[in-house]
Amino acid sequence: MAEERVQRRLAAILAADVVGYSRLMGEDETGTLADLKAHRAALFVPKAAQHHGRSVKLMGDGELLEFPSVVEAVRFAVDVQCAMGERNEAVPAHRRLRFRMGINVGDVVVEGDDLYGDGVNIAARLEAMAEPGGICLSRAARDQVRDRLDLDLNDLGEREMKNIARPVRAFAVEMNDKARGLTTPIEAPPPGAKRWKAMAIGGALTAVALAALLWLQPWNEAVAPWERSDASQARREGPSIAVLPFTNGSDDASQDYFAAGITEDVTTDLSKVAGLFVAPSSATRRYAGAVLEASVVGRDLGVGHILEGGVRRAGDRLRITVKLIDAAAGVQVWAERYDRDPRDVFAIQDDIAERVVEALSQRLKTGSLNRVARAYTPDLEAYDLYIQGRAKRIPPTPENLSAALDMFVRAIAIDPDFAGGYAGAAYVHVLRYGNPSLHGTSPGADLEAARGLAEKAVALDPTFGPAWASLSEVYARKGRHDDALRAIETAMEAAPNDSLMRATYGRLLGHVGRPEDGIDEVKQAMRMSPDSLPMLYFLGANYRAAGQFDKAIAALTEHRKRLGGRVVPPPTTQLIAAHVQAGSLEEARAEARALLQVAPGFTTADASRTHNYRSEAERNRFLDALRAAGLPE
Repeated sequence: MAEERVQRRLAAILAADVVGYSRLMGEDETGTLADLKAHRAALFVPKAAQHHGRSVKLMGDGELLEFPSVVEAVRFAVDVQCAMGERNEAVPAHRRLRFRMGINVGDVVVEGDDLYGDGVNIAARLEAMAEPGGICLSRAARDQVRDRLDLDLNDLGEREMKNIARPVRAFAVEMNDKARGLTTPIEAPPPGAKRWKAMAIGGALTAVALAALLWLQPWNEAVAPWERSDASQARREGPSIAVLPFTNGSDDASQDYFAAGITEDVTTDLSKVAGLFVAPSSATRRYAGAVLEASVVGRDLGVGHILEGGVRRAGDRLRITVKLIDAAAGVQVWAERYDRDPRDVFAIQDDIAERVVEALSQRLKTGSLNRVARAYTPDLEAYDLYIQGRAKRIPPTPENLSAALDMFVRAIAIDPDFAGGYAGAAYVHVLRYGNPSLHGTSPGADLEAARGLAEKAVALDPTFGPAWASLSEVYARKGRHDDALRAIETAMEAAPNDSLMRATYGRLLGHVGRPEDGIDEVKQAMRMSPDSLPMLYFLGANYRAAGQFDKAIAALTEHRKRLGGRVVPPPTTQLIAAHVQAGSLEEARAEARALLQVAPGFTTADASRTHNYRSEAERNRFLDALRAAGLPE
């Protein structure tokens, strides 16, 4: 019998691993795994696809990738390392995940999808030589890029490597302005692009996640209260759909907000269809830039249909492409391309909603799907300013809120009958009201401005959910708790699939003395949208009010972690109070010091404005805990 011939090829190989992984796992297994998974999903996977890379295998904290050229491998490495530097800025130094990378080009042995041989081994040895956050190249790889990429490379000399016959000359990439000048934004895949690369990487990620689960056996531990709701959704009965984030097909990344605005408004339009479940935007944002099979997304979100789209806006032309997919079968149901004047955007959105409803009604043989008419501005400039303001207010820094308010005010000036402009401006004033020293504003003036704007929005369009939501926030802060509950209930009726509105309702139940009911409502919202950050904050606040202090601390700490370690006043005050009430005074004082560093003028009065409990006893318990931790009056 003839000996089987070994298959070989020349390949550009990149090896990467996490610096200090064992220490990080020893300190916080669950958090480290979650952070690693998040970085891989948000950064490694899209960047590998962008640079035509293939994930060969995952090895705990390490990964082996293959690229079509050394140039693409180095571009990937520079992109990822620079992005990780930015992602780590807000993370405490001892919790940062930093990667080392080694790149080699050489002969490899191919066995199925796996690669072996000296070409792979040298990349792994180079990775071990790299500095944290650094990249190390072999001489062969250096020769491929030195005339093609403008980088500074430091010669590390000849290095002996274990199980490698000859010394290898190594070079370190200088992570300076030249390297940062090569970075590119994460690109969405072009329409119709083949999906096998991302699927391979996604499959590898799934495999390592399952391996980690088998190793850690979390079912033997106490499951965190929010994690019970963080599983894939069961398929819902009746018509259901998810609108995935529309891609920005223009060369101008500053137009991302426009694509996001179209996505949000098509979702809102479909949410007004009686009898149709629509996955909330907060649940679908995780798929932005990802390339996944419709069946995977449908299973994750528990929906039967997926709506995908892309937006290209250039000068006086607007192109919107959209397709409706049967998630289970993976087949296209309907597709359309609109090439129109940008001023026709509202007619296009209306047509998309109409066509989706028509297609679903025919496929599902149901006559129960009836659209509710939208009430929006007919002016493109006002609409454009509105969706820019909506995107700008996150995160709610003083600079962002000031810019967002300016956009909403300009939208109102262009179209005084546009409810969205008033609702958006009202919410900015609500956010400012809770921390006037940070924003340099008067709380009384902010709250009165918010009231007038929210009431105007409701009067202009009683079917506009965000208008009622803004009014509910105003009433809650004025101590009109029953009015606040009625307003948020009206908002939920207008937008029944909006998970954030349901979570806000849960938070308000905690303020009126029903924290256990509030916990149930927030958990229901989390089942609709597991990735929505505010919900962990609302859940933690309700746990604290219900006297479940350990659960409150766990939820609020996880919220902080998912914010990248950023200290935000409202949830931090709840964390401080929970620590005090749990008897952890030193931890509470440390949190109070951290809060005063980011908001030096913050007082217990500011905390009371945001967390305005109906019960005087509960309000005093909350404020007394903050005082005990050292927050000033």
